[in-house]
Amino acid sequence: MMRYLMTLVLLPAAAIAQPNANAPEGTCHDTSGAAFSNHIRASKAQEGCSNRALTAPGPAFEMRPSGYRDSATGRVAVVPAPTPELGPHPTPDPAANSASVPLSFNDPVYANVTSGTSPIALSSDSSLTDLSIVENSGEPTITCDGSCSLTRVRIQSREGIRCISGNINLSWVYIEATGIGNDHADGLQCYAPGSTGTVKVKNSTFKMAGATTAGYWSSDNWQGSHILENVLFEGGNHGLRIPADGGSSVSLKNVYFVRGSFRYGAFLFDVVKGRRINIARWENVRWVSWQGDRLVLGQVIPRPYTPAAVPP
Repeated sequence: MMRYLMTLVLLPAAAIAQPNANAPEGTCHDTSGAAFSNHIRASKAQEGCSNRALTAPGPAFEMRPSGYRDSATGRVAVVPAPTPELGPHPTPDPAANSASVPLSFNDPVYANVTSGTSPIALSSDSSLTDLSIVENSGEPTITCDGSCSLTRVRIQSREGIRCISGNINLSWVYIEATGIGNDHADGLQCYAPGSTGTVKVKNSTFKMAGATTAGYWSSDNWQGSHILENVLFEGGNHGLRIPADGGSSVSLKNVYFVRGSFRYGAFLFDVVKGRRINIARWENVRWVSWQGDRLVLGQVIPRPYTPAAVPP
């Protein structure tokens, strides 16, 4: 009987940057202090602050934008990305067995939207459903003066959503904001010093380009909490940026950052007067990358610091 010798060759993974908890902490936050008037965004300072070092991606999994979608929920299944040398993985990573985010402005979840071209200011306890807005005013496309709910809403503009106060709920929202000239574009910005509320974002995408601050930004004594679940960030100076004076806590579950798309870093929790925002939850936060029209999940991003590391 003839014997065969098989050798498995493992290729080393390339290293990329991950947050380094041992790096020195510097203060980097908005010091403009400008009063909010007519919902016009304040200018932000010190946007050149960089994030810390980040580590290498692990096993990849792809989210296929078509052919795996549940028509009722729009859920995108995560399946193992094939490895040429070893063939497909038998099972997906249990930490990332599904991901529900719109993958583009033309995602099928927006098949029944009504189109508009003008910014909208919502009074408290308002809601919008199945709406598409494309405009270029440079002002917030949607302003929530108080509690509001947005469901299956997509935006292409220079400035996305402004949160003033109250409980704000976003579900299946796609924001594509492109800053021009001296803009400090945000996908979503919480700004109204002294105001409070809870912002919940689920099954949503923030895609930034041009002159930007962040996909999601909160600062200047906005005292609410931020809860993100099934959220994708791509582009901008940062994907997510919340200084210590931007809220009481932040909670992340199934949050994805497109590797290599950010000017300074995927996220930044600025130190203000020796404090950083409390991370109430950090679960399945990952790098992702595009392969054609497929979004491939990479390695989990470690929690940047623990509650014990935040001074009292």
